[in-house]
Amino acid sequence: MLKARRAGSLDLRSVERSVDKLIQDVSRQTIKEAKANTPIRSGRARKGWAESSKGPGMFEVSNSVPYIEQLEKGRSKQAPRGITKPTVRTITGDIKNRRLSR
Repeated sequence: MLKARRAGSLDLRSVERSVDKLIQDVSRQTIKEAKANTPIRSGRARKGWAESSKGPGMFEVSNSVPYIEQLEKGRSKQAPRGITKPTVRTITGDIKNRRLSR
């Protein structure tokens, strides 16, 4: 959870740590949600999800399973709407619902 307090002086390092923690939390939650939205047959597609850092404040979530594109197109009855759209919808809703504590 991102926490910020208004004080006499601004502690930029504290803000940077809070932002980094928020990005890590979003990254972890994105992987978790993508796995939950991935259909299961053998479990290979779920195990294929990986995250990588793309520099400060950036991350990438990917899946290198050869048939992930077919699953994304809704070829599975378990996930007819694909994987990424439901994942992004959930994650953005979670981010919008975060509140800064005072």
